[in-house]
Amino acid sequence: MNTKDFKITPQDAMSQFWQWWDWGIVLVALFRSVEVPASVALKFLPSSASLEFAINLTTCLLLLLDIPLRFLRPAQTTRGTLHGNPARLHYLRTYFLFDLIGSLPWGFTSNHFFTQDNWSVPISFLCLLRLARVAAFSQNFVRKPSRFFIARRLTVFLLWIALVIHLLACGWIAVGGVTHGLTPGHTYIRALYWSVTTVSTTGFGDITPKTEPQMIYTMLAMILGAGLYATVVANVASLIARADSARAAFDSKIERLNTFMKYKNMPEPLQKRILGYHEYLWQTGLGHDHETLLEDLSPGLRRSVGVFLNRHIMEQIPMLRGADAAVLHRLISGVTSVVYTPGDTILHHGEPGDTMYLINRGEVEVVDPKQGVVATLGGGDYFGELALLDPDRPRLADVRAKTFCALSVIDRETFTMVLEQFPEFAAHVRKVAATRIAESDLRAGQI
Repeated sequence: MNTKDFKITPQDAMSQFWQWWDWGIVLVALFRSVEVPASVALKFLPSSASLEFAINLTTCLLLLLDIPLRFLRPAQTTRGTLHGNPARLHYLRTYFLFDLIGSLPWGFTSNHFFTQDNWSVPISFLCLLRLARVAAFSQNFVRKPSRFFIARRLTVFLLWIALVIHLLACGWIAVGGVTHGLTPGHTYIRALYWSVTTVSTTGFGDITPKTEPQMIYTMLAMILGAGLYATVVANVASLIARADSARAAFDSKIERLNTFMKYKNMPEPLQKRILGYHEYLWQTGLGHDHETLLEDLSPGLRRSVGVFLNRHIMEQIPMLRGADAAVLHRLISGVTSVVYTPGDTILHHGEPGDTMYLINRGEVEVVDPKQGVVATLGGGDYFGELALLDPDRPRLADVRAKTFCALSVIDRETFTMVLEQFPEFAAHVRKVAATRIAESDLRAGQI
């Protein structure tokens, strides 16, 4: 499909709008989760009541507006996408109360209505209920297919750790763990220092609890920090291992191969060719065992993946150009892949043929027994198609790999089955075959 034929439907536009809206709401919720506890603990905004009121009003209105909009949109669940009343009921049963309570102006309320009350700080932390939505969003963000999956997961993980450290620092200020009389900036830095040392299980002991509430808070922070530290170590180690798991498997394979070649006393040139072949597979991604990854897919999905990977090559072949999607699906389901090293002979002159080849990568040379190299073919080209069009015709020339070549192979059995299943396509192929055979006979007579 050409890009000029692509049109954005209203459903696509609405889906894009919801994606951007979700990003905006998540950023607002994160901002409130950082700003409200800091404002209540440090008291740096009450001196500017108008600014504090403007921030609270704007953020709360945006979060409250998100609630009725949730009733108008589909709901993504583990069982699929829900629409209409089922989607609304799902929202009511899951995130509605969290969103509603977490969207109210708790920071402004705490600073101006509970200033002398012990409930001031706990009340402000109700804004953190909105983090339930952020957690769901971050989980979906990490699970989305992406080549940067590991980077995404690590980034989200580190952001959550940073938020926990910030909240612990604000709580430490609220229980009086920092010396009074300092500026808000100095107070926050000292509290952040205590939070980092506690969470990282370092605990230098230069900032210690003095009162029972501070001791209780410190014990809870230590328990949380120990669990968080263990989680950090386990997750980072796992991510690093997964980031290089494919390379580790490749290196292990090469090590076993080296041992085998030395045990069998293979000549040095042959060893170099074998290692060069495997290095080419690694660099081009052809050696990552894609077949194993796809074997669990349904037959329909495997065919769709095959069409996506091979359609641009299939359309280069005149007899397949403009063919129905069903024809391409059936052909591609029988396509196999093969790699040749420089100097390998792919086809031999005079031998019977039953396959044709499509060049994905690399170059091949067409070698006539009398004239030598008569053509060089590259990516997107094909050869050997006469073996499918005229089974009794022998190969007219040698075809030799000039470089490393990644080829797709269509065999006669698959091609014959497609012709039997699609009579209209078979009639088109017969016309193309007559033309191609006539051209081949003409070239053979000139030689």
